[in-house]
Formats: sequence, C-alpha cells, structure tokens
Amino acid sequence: MSIKCVILAGSPSKSYMYGGEQTTSFTAKLVEEIKSGMADTEFEEIRLADVALPYCRGCYNCFYSGEQFCPHKTLMQPIIEKMKAADCLILSSPVYALHISALVKNFFDLGAYNFHRPSFFTKKAIVVSSTAGGGAATACAYMKSTLKHWGYNRVYKLPVVRMGAVEPKNNLKAKCQKLGKKLYQDTASLKLHSPTYKRIFFYQVWRIMSQKTPGPDKTHWQESGLVNRVFAPGIRLGPFKFLFGKMMHGIMGAAMKNV
Repeated sequence: MSIKCVILAGSPSKSYMYGGEQTTSFTAKLVEEIKSGMADTEFEEIRLADVALPYCRGCYNCFYSGEQFCPHKTLMQPIIEKMKAADCLILSSPVYALHISALVKNFFDLGAYNFHRPSFFTKKAIVVSSTAGGGAATACAYMKSTLKHWGYNRVYKLPVVRMGAVEPKNNLKAKCQKLGKKLYQDTASLKLHSPTYKRIFFYQVWRIMSQKTPGPDKTHWQESGLVNRVFAPGIRLGPFKFLFGKMMHGIMGAAMKNV
C-alpha cells in the first residue's frame, strides 16, 4: 500500500563544520535512514528554516477567533494542511541547550490551538532528536507529547546520543530502518491503537472546556461530533477505558458546572 509522509525538519542548518570539515546534519542523516526503511512511501520534506515562520505573537487569535486569523496563517496553515493530507509524519530536531530547536518550539506555539481542537486521530508519527551530550530523550518526549495532544494515534521516538560521531554507525542505521519499517507497516495497516488512560483523560478536559465559551473550540467539537463521544470515532476503547472516559467526563463536568 502506498502512503504519504510529511517530514518536518527542525534543524536551522543543513550542514556544519566539524574537525575542520563540512558535514551534513546528523539528525537529517537519521531521517534518511528512517526513509530507507519505508517502502512504497511518497515523501514531502518541509524545512522549517526555509519556511521562516515568524515568532508567535501571543495574540490569541487562533484560540478566540480561529486559526484563519493568525497573522502568520499564510505560512503556517499550508504546513498544517499537508500534515492533515499525509498519512504519517517524521518530525526531527537537534538538541539545543538540552531541548528542541527554537524552530520546532515556535511551530508548536503557532499550532497551539490544536491542543484545544485535536484532529489528527488517524495519523502516526516518528519524532527524532540527536545530541552530542544530553537532552535527546527530553526533546523526543516533548515532541511526542505535543503530537499526542494534537490527536496523533501512535508516535514512535528515536533519541540519539551521538557524542562526537559524524556518521551513524551501522547498528544505528539498522535501528532507524527498522523504525521506518514499523511506521510504514503501522500506517499501511490502517489500524488505530487504543489510547492510554492519560489521553482519554485529556480528551475529556478539552471536550468539556470547549463548551464553556462560544468560539472556534466549541464549533470544532460540535461540528465534528466529538463532543458527543468518549473518544474519537473508529478507535476502540474497550469497556474499562470507555467507562473511565464516561466517569472522568461526569466528574469534570460536575466540577466545572459553576466555573
């Protein structure tokens, strides 16, 4: 089965100097190895550095009026639409100062309304980060958490500590290829994995909060029908998770009735 995959590259540079020689981004090399494990896949790479997204102004337009009122919508929304049209995502970031790059953080800031209005429930992803010291696990955990809040059904992680390495070793290449194959097979299977209790809990939080004030959040939840569901359609919960979601919705709804 042929699938489409968007690659969001969060490194500010394509190459850097190491030992007096020019070499390409180590994180990008990991992504290339992941791609080699994904048969029958159409890739589209978006380098956030080339898009040159301006910094989020914190104007709240996306929350209160809608993402179409973001002052940077002409640059931001085409990326979101490509993510929605694709079957899966590879998101990469080198580690800067023990965390993700400013490019990826700014992208998440500009897309923060997706926390309120999740819509990527059928999508799968891999998050990739590499570091010469520490922070790769933290960076991957943050990227995964954000995508899960946006609705992503399954997110795989690849944190890599490269130390002084310029090229991935053969065992790391094999690991990348294996992970790419897993993403491809998972995506092509069309299987939707059951969410964790944590995801069900946050779904109820946004489900209830969306109805407290009029605006794009309320519209999204009502028009999509999500407001009437314990979780997104087509995703099996099982009896215990279903009851947990119903219970959390009831408890939080009662607690916020007078808020």
